This record gives sequence, structure tokens and C-alpha cells, in this order.
Amino acid sequence: MNHVILMFLRKKKKSSVSSVEVGIHKRIIEVSGTASVFEHTLCRPSKLASLGSLAKAISKRGLTGDFVECGVYKGGSAALIFSLLPTDCHAWLYDSFEGMPEVSEHDDSAAKEWEGTCVGHVDDAVKIMTEMSISPERFTIRKGWFEDSFKEPLPKQIQYLHIDADWYDSVLLALETFYPLVVDGGLIVLDDFGHWEGCRRAFYDYCEREKIRPLLDRFENDQAFWFKGREHNRDGWTHKAL
Repeated sequence: MNHVILMFLRKKKKSSVSSVEVGIHKRIIEVSGTASVFEHTLCRPSKLASLGSLAKAISKRGLTGDFVECGVYKGGSAALIFSLLPTDCHAWLYDSFEGMPEVSEHDDSAAKEWEGTCVGHVDDAVKIMTEMSISPERFTIRKGWFEDSFKEPLPKQIQYLHIDADWYDSVLLALETFYPLVVDGGLIVLDDFGHWEGCRRAFYDYCEREKIRPLLDRFENDQAFWFKGREHNRDGWTHKAL
């Protein structure tokens, strides 16, 4: 058994570890080619597996466009997703690398204590991208608060938009900036939809203002996603993690 999986088992009570959890760890390591991905993300393994599975689904659609992640931390989720997208795709990674920004009146009171936490560094993101054999010319890292880093040049088209930005203002600005650039059939993921009220409020406010009604799918208790322009699920497609 992989030493990283053994470490995972030791951190939890033996009775609480399921074969499903162990299987997810194995699959992510197999897909990414490294166990370091776990050290470079705040996503739990099942959510990583979900993000990777969605990347595989998008890559089969033959879409044009790039990958954008808003909220990078140490680059683990970005590296996993991007490694599964078409090789002609470019990655645009946006993060302050100074921790979580200030909350607003649109966020819940519990969010306040998270300000300034979850600090990643540019070097962390570069390291995991390099470890997963992603060449530097294939990705662009934009360091700074979103209101400063969401500037031209922007990607011309997007096929996978991953918004892991937590707060109302950050999520709303990410949608305002990048959703119009998502191609028809492209994917949008809101990582904190069910966890932070501000994220969910930003989504609903944006949809109301733009008069759109996405067909929203859910994964576990927090992740939400939709394919731009998709009207129904009658074709039988269902989402399953890696």
C-alpha cells in the first residue's frame, strides 16, 4: 500500500476509514502521478476526485477555451484539473497569495474568523504544476486581489471555470469577469456553494441580474456546478467522482 495512504489511515481512527476513502486516495494518486497533490490543496479527496472527473467529462466534449481557477491556495486542485484537460488548453490561476480577503455584509458572521487564513504561495503552485510535468509556458499565475488581478489580458475563451473564492464579493466578481467568456457547453464549478452563504448569494444575485437559469448539479454538501447552456439531463449523463 502507498506510504501516503498509510499515513492517511494513521491520522484517522481505523474504524472511521472506509474502503471508499482509501480507493479515492489511490485513484487521485494514480491520475496525478504524485501524492503531493494532497499537500497543495484544502479540498478533501472526494472533492478533488469530483473536480478531476468533471475535467475528464469536459475534455471529451471537444471544446475550445482555457482553464481558469479563482482561489488557488497552493495549486493542488488546479494541477489535478489541468492535467486532465486537453493539451492545447492554457491555465490562468488567480489568487492573492495573502490569505482570505475581508468579508462584506453579504457574508455570514462565521466567515469573519477566516479572514487572512489559508495562505498559499506562488512557489507552491509552481512546484506542484512542475511536479505534474506541466510546463511553465502552459500556465499563467496572476498574484493579487481579484479587483487588481482580473485585468487584461484575460483568456479569450474558457471551457472550465473553477471558482473557489468563498466570499460574496469575490465570487460575484469572478462570475462577472469570467462567466461571459465561458463557451457554450463549458463548465462552471462553485466550490463553496453549500458551505458559505456569501458564495450562494452571489450566484443567485448574478443569475437574477443576468436573467439566466442554470441547470445546477450538486456534489456532496457544498460543491455545485453547471454546464453553460445545458437545459436538461434527459440524456442520462450523471456525475461520478474519479
